[in-house]
Amino acid sequence: MGLCLRPEMLRGGHRVELHRDGAEAYPRMLEAIRGARASVFLEMYIFAEDAIGKRFAETLVERAKAGVDVRLMYDAAGSKDSSREFFGELRSQGVKVVEFNPLARFWGGFRFRRRNHRKLLVVDGRVAFLGGINIARDYASTADGGLGWRDTGVALEGPCVADLAAMFAEIWTRERRRRDPPIVPGAAPAGEGARVLVLSSQRYRDRWEIAQHYRHAIRQARSRVWIANAYFLPSRRFRRALREAAWRGVDVRLLLPSRSDFAPVLYAAQRLFASYLRAGMRIFEWPGAMMHAKCAVVDGAWSTVGSFNIDHLSLINNYELTAVVDDRDFGARMESMFERDFAQCREITRDGWKRRGWTRRWLELLCHPFRTLF
Repeated sequence: MGLCLRPEMLRGGHRVELHRDGAEAYPRMLEAIRGARASVFLEMYIFAEDAIGKRFAETLVERAKAGVDVRLMYDAAGSKDSSREFFGELRSQGVKVVEFNPLARFWGGFRFRRRNHRKLLVVDGRVAFLGGINIARDYASTADGGLGWRDTGVALEGPCVADLAAMFAEIWTRERRRRDPPIVPGAAPAGEGARVLVLSSQRYRDRWEIAQHYRHAIRQARSRVWIANAYFLPSRRFRRALREAAWRGVDVRLLLPSRSDFAPVLYAAQRLFASYLRAGMRIFEWPGAMMHAKCAVVDGAWSTVGSFNIDHLSLINNYELTAVVDDRDFGARMESMFERDFAQCREITRDGWKRRGWTRRWLELLCHPFRTLF
């Protein structure tokens, strides 16, 4: 309990299922949508107009035609490559669709940078899916025609599902700007199971809440802090918490991508690798396709999975969503997943990092000063 910043807000009675990637998450999400009887609320940063997106679109339309209240909210910037006709067809088939923060209306202003980076599916107020996995072929397995990006998500059943439905409703009502039937969160019964807290940064006063929970758990850690993050550009206070944990003898490991969909972020992040290694942290580079996960486990008890990148955009600009799970059984599953990932990675050593080429060093120097803009 000491690992959680707000232990009084943890709610018991949850079933938590861990999804290692899109190959595990997509079938379960589609199955849940197909079984919907009352409502489907889907909120995505990227809803791509590709084979995966069309598969989800067909399933949403089928449920809408069956009389289910189907609502889709997508981010205008994240889904900019999907055509208006694609979403228009969904509307014409009975799906209620909202575009978050349209680009043309606020181009170039501060509001343009305010993006909805959350990934959330709530079905019948009974089950919710969240994490870092968007609806796009990037996250599907190569066997299914995807790119096999490494990511992490969870499915939740229990009292926090109602909280997630309410979080969706708040943004939906603000962006929709017209009357819809009100969203009434389901009343999932509490029983035995994991203690969970869901955190969202959709309100400005909660902007730093997720990072504060991270830092508190790191400061309280006694044995292990294992973090996987796609765009790892932590604040000074976050870096200090990690260094102090490593100095206490905590096993601090960072699972980071070796390649990125936006190279300047990767170079900016790597500028700090030498300081992490000097402090005693261990760095593991994911060797395959993009490592897009945003998750962590501390002391095998405190875990988090969500959309929160440890960078300036997630801290200040974006709407983010994460689940904090206080449960040793789930923590053991998280550690097992991390160990499987570490075994596939290349560990960076201090001597090896010193031997990197001057081209890489110059790219790091060039990109790091702009880290708060990415």
